[in-house]
Amino acid sequence: MRKKVLFIISCVVFMYNGVNAQLTIDSVSFVVQTGAVVTVTGDISSAKGLPGFGKFLLQGIDSQSVNMNGNSIPNLEIDNSNGVWLTGDMRVSNSLLFTNGKFIINNHNFSLADITSLSGMGTGKFIETDSAGQVFKEISSNLTSNEIPVGAGTVYRPAFLTTSGSYSGAKVGVQVLDSASAHKPPSTTDYLKANWTITQTGISGSLNVDARYTDPTDISGTENNLKSYLFDGTDWSSASGTVNTTSNTISFPIIIDTANITAMDKFDLLKGKVFLQGAYDTTTHLMSDKLRSAGVIPHSDPYKTSPYSSAFTEVNDAAADTINAAVLGYQASQNDNIVDWVFLELRNSAGTTVVQTRPALVQRDGDIVDVDGKSPVTFNNVSSANYTIVVRHRNHLGLSTDPSSFTPLLSEKQSTAPLVDFTTSAFLYGGASAHGVAGDGKYVLWAGNANMNGNVKYTGPSNDKDYLLSAILVGVSTSQVSGYSNGDLNMDGVVKYSSPNNDKDFLLSQVLSGIATNSVTQKLP
Repeated sequence: MRKKVLFIISCVVFMYNGVNAQLTIDSVSFVVQTGAVVTVTGDISSAKGLPGFGKFLLQGIDSQSVNMNGNSIPNLEIDNSNGVWLTGDMRVSNSLLFTNGKFIINNHNFSLADITSLSGMGTGKFIETDSAGQVFKEISSNLTSNEIPVGAGTVYRPAFLTTSGSYSGAKVGVQVLDSASAHKPPSTTDYLKANWTITQTGISGSLNVDARYTDPTDISGTENNLKSYLFDGTDWSSASGTVNTTSNTISFPIIIDTANITAMDKFDLLKGKVFLQGAYDTTTHLMSDKLRSAGVIPHSDPYKTSPYSSAFTEVNDAAADTINAAVLGYQASQNDNIVDWVFLELRNSAGTTVVQTRPALVQRDGDIVDVDGKSPVTFNNVSSANYTIVVRHRNHLGLSTDPSSFTPLLSEKQSTAPLVDFTTSAFLYGGASAHGVAGDGKYVLWAGNANMNGNVKYTGPSNDKDYLLSAILVGVSTSQVSGYSNGDLNMDGVVKYSSPNNDKDFLLSQVLSGIATNSVTQKLP
């Protein structure tokens, strides 16, 4: 019969001539009595929990690792400036002291019992939740600002838990990452470069979380613009959160099982749809993405630079809007390939005042998206309200919703953000003449505004035909200009005055119905 071996240790130092020693516990019981300290300078691996009320001191010269296989250590102290890495889940049942260094838990979980006391945590001394792992606090009674010692890098970003109610196997998990939330809208201008994921189970009552950020390390933009936001897996909400810029904390009641919290400027989202006549194909019911495939679409907002900045005035949008190469690559659905940049105006409900402008991208299927190529467009530091929406393009005439009949209510929730469909809407300003109608019945922005003066003409003063020849082609009718040009009316990547598929003939036949004296004028409130 196999005998159980019991080690009763008063004080053991596992160090031999400066060489790191390992502590490996397989199937025996390893009891450290109250007041005793086991100092380990190497790694710890245990197949079972460690009973007793003594302390384990992690005091290596190099980084150490701990694998408790989900089991408990009663009292633990870290005094290793090079850090301790978890290679398995672990639990501390009585006390945790930070003297030097941090725990890096990777994809493992670090649990604190309901009675576990904490001390010493601060800058460079905490539990780093750098991946999927969380710090779990077990709960059996109400908590008041109970500190969870999480951080990243050298920055301490603790969360404080306050609970009330009843508990059954209750625990709260906390993870902090030193980056903006992965769910953050792509164009918010003021935000925290930190976010906390909170999970809860077994609480019948309330949970409130206060998360502390570091000023200015964690702030991008202006702190006073920050609002506390919670992401529920689908939508962001700022309805119940608060920000305290004095204590550098964000606060939220957590009423769902999993939430991501951070702070950003107040934003609202817009979903839009538009077709550009120059690129629209009535056979496919999609727009051509020849500019994208030719590689001529600029990676930064063209409306901020010449020649377009002379005709497009940006309002309350100082950010340098840029896109990465992947946005202009082939997408999983070819319908989502990018066609070009468009220019949005958010106007007051009367349509008379521009509140904010935003450059955006348009996909082949007409969806207007933000600079990540897929999200609804973000308007920053504006209230959720009814607005008039205007969409414009560098060589097309703009189009607006009609403020007398349709002012969509913008929202920070993606699920309720309005869809403003300029391809079919009956609520467009200026009536039927304000937009073109393609052969398949879809509404399109009038093409042909090469000189960006707000009208399309083939003859007469300041007409677009002559502008093509004189300004773009420098008076040589047989020449061609390739690239990103306001003279490229059919959006094929080449400006031509003669030869097949030229822009002059497109202007006359497709936009002006073959009548040289016809003209179209932009109609905006």
